[in-house]
Amino acid sequence: AASTGAAASASASAAGGRGGRGGAATTAAPAAAATASATARQVTFSINMEIDRKALRREVFDAVWRVMKNRFYDAKMHGADWNAARVTYGALLENIVDDDELRVVMMQMIGELNASHTGVSGGGGGDQPAAQTRYPGFELEPDASGCYKVEHVWKGGPADHDYVKLKAGDFIIAVNDRELRTTDSYWRDFTMAAGRKFHFLVNSKPVREGAWEVTLDPMTGPAYTNAQYAKWVEDRRAIVEKAGSGEIGYLHIRAMDAPSLRQFTLDLAMNRTKKALIIDQRFNGGGGIDQELLSILMGQKYQYTRGRDAGQDVPRPLETFYGPMVVMQNERSASDAEMFPQGFKDLKLGKTVGMPTMGAVIGTGSYTLADGSAIRTPGSGVWTAKGDNMENFGVQPDVRVDNGPEDFARGRDAQLEKAVEVLKAEIAAGGGKK
Repeated sequence: AASTGAAASASASAAGGRGGRGGAATTAAPAAAATASATARQVTFSINMEIDRKALRREVFDAVWRVMKNRFYDAKMHGADWNAARVTYGALLENIVDDDELRVVMMQMIGELNASHTGVSGGGGGDQPAAQTRYPGFELEPDASGCYKVEHVWKGGPADHDYVKLKAGDFIIAVNDRELRTTDSYWRDFTMAAGRKFHFLVNSKPVREGAWEVTLDPMTGPAYTNAQYAKWVEDRRAIVEKAGSGEIGYLHIRAMDAPSLRQFTLDLAMNRTKKALIIDQRFNGGGGIDQELLSILMGQKYQYTRGRDAGQDVPRPLETFYGPMVVMQNERSASDAEMFPQGFKDLKLGKTVGMPTMGAVIGTGSYTLADGSAIRTPGSGVWTAKGDNMENFGVQPDVRVDNGPEDFARGRDAQLEKAVEVLKAEIAAGGGKK
């Protein structure tokens, strides 16, 4: 198949003098002069290029097989016959018709390795941008009146201002001049509406009479996600504060990255006066800060300071926690968020509570292929100090408890309740400081 483009003509001299009389000798002097006096300029051109798509797909397939063979962290390829896999899946190349089918075949071949942190993505370039959903900064719930009612206003969002006349309990009568009823999907209006702003018709009762207009700049998707996350953490902190009678602290590690490490140190300082601490890292997809976290939590008191009128001694190091701790984990804790709880257990810093982790613990890289796509390349495995490969096994919790569908339906966090229970027992038993 040929890719199209408008061809532009260029003189032989502009192309470097090829084909001119006298060969290289006749172009040497002008070239020297040009070096001394010419100024840089942009030359715009286009070309016609003919691509053999079948040959390109073969090249990409072979590169994927070759890169995995030479970069995969286990030279034995997890026991897979990698040469046979090339033959088996390579035989399908004659029958595939597009890049999507090629990726399916390559992913099936990679699947023979039974390993995490793998896969092929990107390339193609023909995908159309998806419609972007915009968020108004509040949540809606259906009302028996047939209108939607504001159920929650997101903290820090566009509707969370004193000058915005909108609060929980108000009714949304219309969106952008279109009447909104509970038989309608408001997500269509949030996604397909024209213009930069939202225009809502709002009332304290489910009728148009007496309603007023509220204009809002929408939240972006990331801002909406951040608002949801902040509320989730605040809700869990409130649960622990109440269930633990104010004696147990709570913090959540969102990801294993630099921003989360900075937040961890702030949260640790906020919980310094608590008798015990819950470190929650459920739904954490990984990163690379397990060593920093464990170094902080391993701190041993070597001195303390006391002011003249101080009510308590201040231990050194200050950046650690000296009471009983638990780490929470679940099946969505992956990669470095598995190395952290395993290290926490092995260093005997406390117990882990929740469900076995994902079992996806490999250090990965990337390799760009000829069609612009990229393959993830697991280059290093992770073993415990005892020599156990952590890939595909998951970290087993000391206290196993799941949040079942009925818990989600009731808004209950059974895992968090169990973590509080474990720490209350340690406090009662005189679980001491380090």
